[in-house]
Amino acid sequence: MNLDLLSYDQVLTELGPSRAHLLLGNGFSVACESCFAYGSLFEHAKANGLPDSCLSVFDRLGTNNFEGVMRLLEDADWVAQHYGLIDGATPSAMLTDLDAVKKALVDAIAKTHPDHAHDISGKKKDTCVQFLGPYHNIFCTNYDLLLYWVEMHGHDRLGGRDGFDYDIDDPDAPYVVFSEHVGGDKGIFFIHGALHLYSVGGQVRKHSWVRTGKHLLEGIREALDVGQYPLFVAEGTAEKKLIQIQNSGYLSYCLGKLERIENCLVTLGLSFGESDQHIANVLAQNRKLKRAYIGLFGDPESPSNLDTRKHVAAMLEKRKTLLEAKRVRNELEIKYYDVSTAVVWDAPDGSGKSLTF
Repeated sequence: MNLDLLSYDQVLTELGPSRAHLLLGNGFSVACESCFAYGSLFEHAKANGLPDSCLSVFDRLGTNNFEGVMRLLEDADWVAQHYGLIDGATPSAMLTDLDAVKKALVDAIAKTHPDHAHDISGKKKDTCVQFLGPYHNIFCTNYDLLLYWVEMHGHDRLGGRDGFDYDIDDPDAPYVVFSEHVGGDKGIFFIHGALHLYSVGGQVRKHSWVRTGKHLLEGIREALDVGQYPLFVAEGTAEKKLIQIQNSGYLSYCLGKLERIENCLVTLGLSFGESDQHIANVLAQNRKLKRAYIGLFGDPESPSNLDTRKHVAAMLEKRKTLLEAKRVRNELEIKYYDVSTAVVWDAPDGSGKSLTF
């Protein structure tokens, strides 16, 4: 079935002055810097010691998708235990490789990431601030610092809060801690964690360049060198991602906030794939969400877009079931738009258009 896509300007017109929210996936970051594409991250991991046993799994799948490989390793461990091939008492080779792939992904993002906020041009950041401006709450599934840098660059215009403040038990600490909900204020939420966040004894902390005088990436890389990893939801399946989210007060708050937003949601750069089903589920369960605008890049009939549409259709079926059971109050309307018509970052040709996602 052919699908007519809205332009992004049409989306903004339909949103009007009403409160709307934004959900960003990896396409948001890749549109700014190609280093965030899985292919670039895989090449870095490959060149920096990713074990041969892990590389063989990537080769077997014919992919550079870290989540797909993690999902396969996790499933392989389950199958091996189910058929008695391993006893499960000690970590299997599959789980050892799964952990290696997770760490390789974190390291690749941290080591290939632009070093400083000024590595992203002021014009790019200004354009992105304008793009983010209409939205009340901004949710992000990415691990990088781009959204954080843009928010800091345009804080006077965006005014988003993230719930982090000084530690009342250690006011002079070189970090800030997650200590308060943002309530009805504008907010920014990292649903899957991010490079600048980490956990110590259950307390979620944020690296602070203001308090240390160090660039964020410098502090993050120093922490990695001593084995302190960022707060990352790097799991292969939606089920495992949800478990990790539920085990963190900060992450569960972020996902819960997505389940409580009202009116309309716009998504950009999110595929709604198998590993995103925990997000699709909270949107289906949201009692006050009326409409979602789903961004597609390229031909709506391409395999990747058809896959996205299939998963969105499954989300609507879940919504229908909840509606029949009177657990939600209204249907969820879905509209698709062409993300290439959204001005997110300045393009290399200076046109002000995002050329690729």
